Amino acid sequence: PQCPSSPSSSSPVVTKGLLILWVVPGQGGRPLQPPTLQQVQALVRHMAEDARELFTFYEKDQGLAIHNICRTNHPPEWLRGPVLGPKGLRGLQGTMAHMSQALRVIIQHQHDLNPPGAEILLRLASTHLKVRGLLSNLQGLFPAPSSQPGHQPPASPTASTKIFQRKLEGCRILWSYSRFMAKLHAQMEKRRRRARRDKWR
Repeated sequence: PQCPSSPSSSSPVVTKGLLILWVVPGQGGRPLQPPTLQQVQALVRHMAEDARELFTFYEKDQGLAIHNICRTNHPPEWLRGPVLGPKGLRGLQGTMAHMSQALRVIIQHQHDLNPPGAEILLRLASTHLKVRGLLSNLQGLFPAPSSQPGHQPPASPTASTKIFQRKLEGCRILWSYSRFMAKLHAQMEKRRRRARRDKWR
């Protein structure tokens, strides 16, 4: 696929082009070419909007929009701030890997509750694709000599948990993810503006 000529644009066409670039791997499962920082910023902006919309839909669709029970102030450890720590964007790889695993389990649970093609399944799959795209993108920016499996703390409920509790836990993960992406977008935008000011001094 061709890379869009103006990666920083927020138009749907450009966003689609960026997603195609990032989710179609080259050899070794990585993007065909390393992405630019502008492309990372564009996808993060799109993902922040998508995360907010997914949470709003999920909360209502699952009947959990009561007393703000999903809106926890205690996110999973891997979704806590600061978003851009000492490692910068490199440190996001672990977060996106955990989020991808969490979405896989949420999707599996929703498959048990909904018919194929249900909107909740389509929305979750779309978000999962974006998370995987950003993860692949980060791996293109910061290639590692070898994959490090590491440990993955439980990102979602166990199979024996009751349906309501699994719905609630999934909702809380999506809430924490939406807040994480909003903070990430804000931090990257702040850095972009600062870099632009420094450039013209």
